[in-house]
Amino acid sequence: MFEVNGVYANRKGEYRVLEINPPIMLVRYSDGEEAELKISVQERIWQNIATEYEARAASKSARRRSAQGTSHFIKVVSIPAVDELSFPGWAERMVMAPLAGQDVYVKAGDRLIMYALESRTFFAVVTITGDSKTANPKDYFFNVNAEHVEFFPIDIDATIARPDNGVEVDAVELESQPRFRRLRLDPEAYLPINEDDFELLAEALTEVTEEEDVDEDDVEEEFEEEEEE
Repeated sequence: MFEVNGVYANRKGEYRVLEINPPIMLVRYSDGEEAELKISVQERIWQNIATEYEARAASKSARRRSAQGTSHFIKVVSIPAVDELSFPGWAERMVMAPLAGQDVYVKAGDRLIMYALESRTFFAVVTITGDSKTANPKDYFFNVNAEHVEFFPIDIDATIARPDNGVEVDAVELESQPRFRRLRLDPEAYLPINEDDFELLAEALTEVTEEEDVDEDDVEEEFEEEEEE
């Protein structure tokens, strides 16, 4: 997979391959630092990065094609256990549509930034992928006083592992929701935001997920090294 003089990348940055001596290769990073890396570990990291690049390019292309008419929202949810990402509808990849009384129109193609009430953090980027369907809220473990509610299917574009590791509300300024941090929010509320605010939050969340990936890759490399010993 790797070739001498080929340029690749891991979570630390881009590097050029100087020598290949399986199972190790000698590389030089763009800052001049040289390092010996285990080929099997770097193959997995490079494949993951390449897949992420392709997915982001496809997502940006899709957003450009469907940008006209796409709305953006902050979706508020309650996650009492802030050390784990578990709440109604998440595992099933479903979100509840706006409830009666919410003057908001949501449709397929709209994009959401998920916000956790308890930790006061933004933790995921989501796209609504289809039209709503009627279902019993108990099917998705919602405690709602209604026999039938509308639900939307979603794709999760980016998410952090724990809600309390997300982007803190005090760390961002939202032009379209300047009083957001002072609002009294209810679970399942939708708050419209403009595309600039959406991209600001999405970029901040992507940076957090990349930092989490770096930590996971470091653990993987340490584990591989311990196995070798």
